Amino acid sequence: MNNIVRILSQEVTIVILLGVISVITAWAGVQASLNGDESNKSLSFYMEGLTNSNNLYLTSELKYRTDLVVWADKQTTLNQGGDINAGYSAGSAELFELAIPCLLENPESQLAECKSYTDALYIPQQEASEQAIQFLKEYEISNEYSDRLQMLTALLAVALFMLGITSVIRKDKLQFAIVLGAIVIAGFSIAIIFSVPVIAVSF
Repeated sequence: MNNIVRILSQEVTIVILLGVISVITAWAGVQASLNGDESNKSLSFYMEGLTNSNNLYLTSELKYRTDLVVWADKQTTLNQGGDINAGYSAGSAELFELAIPCLLENPESQLAECKSYTDALYIPQQEASEQAIQFLKEYEISNEYSDRLQMLTALLAVALFMLGITSVIRKDKLQFAIVLGAIVIAGFSIAIIFSVPVIAVSF
């Protein structure tokens, strides 16, 4: 009678462990998938932001090189006592709004010395680049979480296999060792799962 009770108790314990580890495995799989989706989104935003940053840089460079020519012409006209507002100029809006006042204030200054102008031209590109880098960091973090959780699903699958084979093992010591190993793997996996932020499942 005692043997029957002991065997039933072992079987119940194993069934409970199978159920718990199965739930943990499913949870880890779902979270790995969600983190994978987040990493893909972040990578997409990074590529989009990088393209936008490069386009802004090329546009700023084109404006600056064009404005340099206009600046030199306006500077020469100003030094000769002419009207710098006369005639048509192909400069950018930033040149006329921000750089020309700098020129009027200091006729000997250089275009690059006008900080308000250079800020207006290049800061948007810098901000776009910084935002793209932030998305890259988010991608790396989410990708790391996804890889970590995928590794855990593999470990948990091993734990489930170990518990499954206990049904054909009759030696108590060996069975106990296998169950203990499965518990250790499950405990390690749970500890790792708690270190990964939970992503809510949307329906």
